[in-house]
Amino acid sequence: MLEAVSASLATLGNIGPGFGSVGPFGSYLQFSPVSKLVMIFLMWIGRLEIVPVLALFVGGLEDR
Repeated sequence: MLEAVSASLATLGNIGPGFGSVGPFGSYLQFSPVSKLVMIFLMWIGRLEIVPVLALFVGGLEDR
């Protein structure tokens, strides 16, 4: 649980290492390919900030 939460926070904040097995001397190899794709999406959101990403997905709804 600690590794999953710290990995998601580390990828969302783009800070690199987390706690436990994803710490500074660990790696993200133990995660499944699907969870790695989720972490890639979190890194993308973290880079662009959350508000513009939400505007990208929700922006077209007001025209309907």
